[in-house]
Amino acid sequence: IDVPVKNYSSGMYARLGFAIIASLEMDIMLVDEILSVGDEAFSQKCLERMRRFQEAGRTILFVSHSEQAVREFCNRACLLEKGRLVCSGDPGDVFAEYHRRMAAQH
Repeated sequence: IDVPVKNYSSGMYARLGFAIIASLEMDIMLVDEILSVGDEAFSQKCLERMRRFQEAGRTILFVSHSEQAVREFCNRACLLEKGRLVCSGDPGDVFAEYHRRMAAQH
């Protein structure tokens, strides 16, 4: 808390940003790759806050490369490739398409 914000690491910026967002009352939360920064304890705190937000009937727009996290939190997923929508729907179906595309590239 005694460190000026300009000296924060990327993980510290992420923690600060998530702490601010988590303290606000909103209907929609945008979470962009938050699990890719910080340590395990920070990731678990983020996931718990997201669970509570979701249990309150609110919407989370969750951007992630983590298949496990998307399957856990999302009832709908979108696959983007080079900024274009490839498919959307049930996360299982979307990940099946993702894996099909990855296998076809190799």
